[in-house]
Amino acid sequence: MAQHAVIKGVAPLAIGEEIQLRVYDDPISGKERVLASQKIDVDGSFELKVVPNGSAQYAFLQVGTDCADFFIQRDKDVELSFVPPKEDPNKAKAFYERQFFIPKITGGGGKKLNEQIIAFNDTLDGFLSSIYPYLKQRKSPGFVAKQVQAFEKIALKDYASAEPFVREYVKYSIASVEQTFLSDRDRLFEKYLKGVNPMFENPAYVDFVLQFFEYTVGNVIIVPHLKECKEAFKSVEAFATLDEMLREGEPYLENSSLSRLILIQEFDALFAHNDFEDEQLIAALRHFGMLSSNSYLGSAARNIADKHAALRKGTAAPDITFIDANGSEKKLSELFGNYIFLELTDATNVYSNRETNVIPNLKDEFKFVRFVTICVGNSESDMLSLKKKMSIDWELGRITLPSPTLDDYRIKSLPLFFIIDPDGKFYAAPAKDPTTGAQQELMSLNEKLKAKNRQGVGK
Repeated sequence: MAQHAVIKGVAPLAIGEEIQLRVYDDPISGKERVLASQKIDVDGSFELKVVPNGSAQYAFLQVGTDCADFFIQRDKDVELSFVPPKEDPNKAKAFYERQFFIPKITGGGGKKLNEQIIAFNDTLDGFLSSIYPYLKQRKSPGFVAKQVQAFEKIALKDYASAEPFVREYVKYSIASVEQTFLSDRDRLFEKYLKGVNPMFENPAYVDFVLQFFEYTVGNVIIVPHLKECKEAFKSVEAFATLDEMLREGEPYLENSSLSRLILIQEFDALFAHNDFEDEQLIAALRHFGMLSSNSYLGSAARNIADKHAALRKGTAAPDITFIDANGSEKKLSELFGNYIFLELTDATNVYSNRETNVIPNLKDEFKFVRFVTICVGNSESDMLSLKKKMSIDWELGRITLPSPTLDDYRIKSLPLFFIIDPDGKFYAAPAKDPTTGAQQELMSLNEKLKAKNRQGVGK
């Protein structure tokens, strides 16, 4: 029988807006799915009933740009109040940041679980802040080791009676600190990985192992065995072959599920490798995702394959419905018929503004391209402020959050750029940033079009 968790609360400034409870589909792809949603009632209240996956599941509520993150458990209710936070002038505004609110927990042991994790995170932040000055002074690793050991001793004692999920969360959060400053792999393996069954539902554990095995696939099998790897991708069993090579070459990967997790993670980077065809990588991931009995690993493989299948040259660019600078609703597809240089940006972010500021030069140079800037999650005033500051005389619009565009374009950070051909298909996905190569990319496209036109003369 399914056991539910009830998430309820108030969001008085969001009456009539949709609130979504979102979760990660798997621990490494970053793909999100909506677990539940509803419109905020006229009194500002909401109540969602969901079935968590596993012992504890990381989730977050989102209404507009306001978010609250927490862990949900079965039969343990969560209550949240969305009260606008005070702006901190010392903190930069970040896109899609998910730590605006502290959840207020009611009922059952859920209160214990969430409050302890929140308290530990605050304690860990305080500890790292306290030792940062010593790290800047380049104190010896021995000094840092003593500080970490002292903190670990206190933390493990404080949370000794906590639920298993919390204890493991604390343990692997400290492990990540050790790994960052004290990277003795033999010692870290003996202490944190040897004989341990993977805990894919625990984000602290996943973060630690992904960092521990970073670059392992490239160093162990791709670089020394490139020819064999290229040959392997000609078979439907490519994933299994590479997995076997990985475990033979990396003695730390004694667990098959863990080796597959690492291989899936590194597959993402192989799409930028000139020696492998995207279609072969996608086929290998999908074949494994279809056969895997582990739901986390299967989802991760399929999600990474879907990401690269959707956003690649020659595929149809997902449509975007946006509000333009005049307040009218438009669709990106209405602009097809020309080459489009699409910028997805945050109007309030200084780094993003720097990229937008280069577009006028590109626009003057490449007359055959239609430039489109869409502000993601910004207000109308933010968009119009950007228009004035950058003297925008090209297509400008905005989308609110949540929006299907976030999933369609796999938006995890901003800005992002795409070149779309007249048929509405991706020519470059993603495209180069204006400050780091967009000019060369558009120049190359321009030369190809000129050559094509010359070939057509006299026919």
